[in-house]
Amino acid sequence: MQGKKRELSLAIAIALTGVSLSANVHAQQEGSAVAAPQIEEIMVMGRLRDASRSIIMERVEQPFAAEVIGIEQISRAGDSDVAMALRRVTGLSLVEGKYIYVRGLGERYSSATLNGAEIPSPELSRNVIPLDYIPASILESVKVHKAYSVDQPAAFGGGNVDIRTSGTPDGLVFDVSVGTGWNSENSGKGLRNLGDQGGLPSGILEALNKYQGNIQPSNIARFEFPGSRIPTPAQQLEAQRINRDLMLSLNRDVDIKQPTSISPDMSGSVTLGNAFDINNDLSVGVLANAAIGTSYSNSDQFEQDFNNPEETFREIQRTFTNESVTGALNLSLNYQDRHTISTNTYLLQDDEDQASIVEGYNPDFQQPSGRQRRTQVSNLEKRELFVNQVIGEHSFTMSDLDFLTVPTFLDVIDDIDLRWFYSDATATSEVPNSSSVQSLNLRNPQTDELISTSVNLGSSAQFAFLDLEDDVESWGYQFDAHFDLGFTRGTVSGGYTYSEKSRQYYGYTANIVVGPTGREGFPSDVFSDQSLADLGNGFSLNMGSNFGTESYIAGETKMASFGSVDAYFYDNWRVTAGLRWEDFTRGILPLDLLDYSGTSLNATIQDLEQPGTTAVLLGDDFYPAAALTYMRDGLFGTDNFQVRLGYGKTVVRPDLREYADIQFLDPELNNRVQGNPNLSFSEIDHIDLRSEAFFDNGDNLTVSLFYKDISRPIERVQRPGPQDATLLSFENAEAGEIYGIEFEGLKNIGRGFFVSGNLVLSDSELTFDASSSQTSLSRRLTGHSEYVVNAQLGFDSDNGQHSASLLYNVFGDRIYFGGRNQTPDAFEDPFHSLDLTYTYYPTDRISVRLRAQNLLDENREFYQNDVKIIDVATGSRIRLDLQWKL
Repeated sequence: MQGKKRELSLAIAIALTGVSLSANVHAQQEGSAVAAPQIEEIMVMGRLRDASRSIIMERVEQPFAAEVIGIEQISRAGDSDVAMALRRVTGLSLVEGKYIYVRGLGERYSSATLNGAEIPSPELSRNVIPLDYIPASILESVKVHKAYSVDQPAAFGGGNVDIRTSGTPDGLVFDVSVGTGWNSENSGKGLRNLGDQGGLPSGILEALNKYQGNIQPSNIARFEFPGSRIPTPAQQLEAQRINRDLMLSLNRDVDIKQPTSISPDMSGSVTLGNAFDINNDLSVGVLANAAIGTSYSNSDQFEQDFNNPEETFREIQRTFTNESVTGALNLSLNYQDRHTISTNTYLLQDDEDQASIVEGYNPDFQQPSGRQRRTQVSNLEKRELFVNQVIGEHSFTMSDLDFLTVPTFLDVIDDIDLRWFYSDATATSEVPNSSSVQSLNLRNPQTDELISTSVNLGSSAQFAFLDLEDDVESWGYQFDAHFDLGFTRGTVSGGYTYSEKSRQYYGYTANIVVGPTGREGFPSDVFSDQSLADLGNGFSLNMGSNFGTESYIAGETKMASFGSVDAYFYDNWRVTAGLRWEDFTRGILPLDLLDYSGTSLNATIQDLEQPGTTAVLLGDDFYPAAALTYMRDGLFGTDNFQVRLGYGKTVVRPDLREYADIQFLDPELNNRVQGNPNLSFSEIDHIDLRSEAFFDNGDNLTVSLFYKDISRPIERVQRPGPQDATLLSFENAEAGEIYGIEFEGLKNIGRGFFVSGNLVLSDSELTFDASSSQTSLSRRLTGHSEYVVNAQLGFDSDNGQHSASLLYNVFGDRIYFGGRNQTPDAFEDPFHSLDLTYTYYPTDRISVRLRAQNLLDENREFYQNDVKIIDVATGSRIRLDLQWKL
């Protein structure tokens, strides 16, 4: 079934563009970057500063600017996932604990790959995978590309994060870890949902098919009694009974309760691996990892309207319960240490259960009158990412190719490296039942005592059922031919990649329309079986969302070829230049699952026939990259010194959620988001100048200048929306630019102590056309901070038994969304984070780690002018982990 869905979505993408692909063309097309080589696991028990030194050479040897952080650094800093680890990388800031901003560009300008292959996101509201989703237990290293090179996808904005997982070990590996944690916000009561979270009842789906998408009593009567122009009272009563039976099939146990306490977080993982020699030439390896975790967090939120903060505001109580499961299996076959074929299989599951109660006031529910609006939400989101990869790495000398007829001019080639990969990844996100019920509370205006509560009149109870499935299949290869011409030596590289992506996004919403009687009490009483048995209370069930069309299917294909030359001259100069050609095709077909007449489909077909149709997005272009590096080891007393000037041209395309004409809810801050099918590509010119100095004692200093010129940048802006909610969307600005300077360094200060840190100072500017209705026609880019600071004080004892790190991070204020029609832009205030990690190694096999995060107990705060529109409690978190290694 999954294969048929993928074929359907891809067929739509191809059919919409009028492209006919033969088998030969299909075998030539592209997707994500060529997979990075798999690195064998190296267990290092050295100091943190020594671990940092161990990956410096990879960074030095990069022709384009990149940062690399290894598993030892991640482990010693106490980071449990990729997102936490990347907070301390120069020019990066973490948003919402899961999304990375690179050089002031939001998460939509960043991309993530797994071992070089594109992976889909299981997040309903984001096209970028949340980096807290990847646990540190499966990592080998993380590489952040800050400068574009032609072996990367052309869709490159701020940077690309390549997550490189552990390969098979050289010998026996076995370790077990357990952990627990607490959040300061969890000291009080938390919320929890009641009842089973079932999917869309089969009876409702059958009724939709039978009654052609309309299950209201009047339409049911039309189908049940086709001979009656006007249904009789008995027929109307029968139609109401059928409608009420459908209502009864819903899970209506929607009350939210408050337990007296929240359990502490719990986690555990086990890793087992080994290598086996078959003979002197052949060996096999295996590495398996399994991990589970449960975490709880209260994240209360306060909101108020900028235009009328005294009358329109609300308080949100929220409790998130996350249950995660990770499974990983890595296999490898190695021949003579020159040919390796490895497989990677990963299963990542994360179920997030949210319970929230929203109480507030607006012009229709005014505080002086004691009328308070109450909304209670239960939402379970089940997310899963499943990845299968096969990676091959081969090294050939020219003597290995004697059986081929090699032209004489190829005698200058010493050897050839070949890397190839195949990746198949599926991300699913299911919301089996998200309920939202709106009620009216009557309170004593003087004492705030609750007098009574009743469910609102009208469509006051909504039950949403969502399914998202993303499939990404990609493959490619890259060869590196190493040559020596005497006066110069280097590498000629080339490659090809192809990817295809399909998406199915289906959503149904069932609404209980409440009548004038029988609505007093809490929702579980109002919607009880006994209450709904009364056909005289005027309740009814219908289908449809006030968000509008919320379903679609889509397909994408990407094909790319690239080539580059990397050459050294006179031992001091390095020149790298390359060109990438990439072809991109996307087709989106919006669906109205309740339209059985074909009207919406016919309208879509008519739209396809128009020259400016938004259902099709096409683009192909050439994307160059070049770098000039000057190297002088020993200069200024350094061990390694180099200066690099780089240039690249890339593109940023609107992602499917931004482009599809649907509306969805961003659960992080409870904002509605509307896609915009009129978005266009953003082209970016990048210039980087970077100077790096590394010293033999581990000290280092890096200074970088960067500039990005962006045509038609995509910005998050405010749209007119309901009075008690914020509606956001996306627009292309006319132009934008961002520029700045980065400083990064590490200094040993003696007695086991060292300091490291980085500072980014930057500015940005974009311009809007006056017709855009934007309040600020010239402002900074959304998500851009004028400064980002990361500082670390570290300690490693001489006997190797103690390790500690004090970590500080802060980013400058940044625009959350652009205001509209004189409404000011919204800003997120600076967030100061202070973390402490201490690790004790009583033996070579046992480690005990204590982590304290957000010790300053800062909240996330958002402002429009001087009005605080959002205040989110984050809390301090303490975690204790115990690990035993063989």
